[in-house]
Amino acid sequence: MSSEEQFARHLCRVLDQGTRTIDTSIAERLRAARERALAHQPIAVGSISIVGAGGTVAHLGGGDEKHPLRTFIAILALLLGVCVAYYWNGFDQATENEEIDSALLADELPPNAYLDRGFQAWLEKHSRAGE
Repeated sequence: MSSEEQFARHLCRVLDQGTRTIDTSIAERLRAARERALAHQPIAVGSISIVGAGGTVAHLGGGDEKHPLRTFIAILALLLGVCVAYYWNGFDQATENEEIDSALLADELPPNAYLDRGFQAWLEKHSRAGE
């Protein structure tokens, strides 16, 4: 145990002994002064403050609560990102299909080949294989 911790424990014991013999009117004034001091502290509800030796103060928890609007905006941004990605993927797929259609139409196939059921099956099979 460090000397600071020993001093803090000793100080707590001395203060505890002093509170047993303190006058009730003084205790009431001290309580009221403490409440006034705490009312001026900008500490969030639910947080814990620890006062250390030398007047250092540590605040634990409580200040991390998120505003509901902040959460809503984050969800909205996520949904917007998903929609843009979905649209972009569809755009890429349409561009790819356009290239395939252009290549087929530019090729020198007779018009009857496009009416052949076997050719249609071959096109479907090869267009799925390229995905």
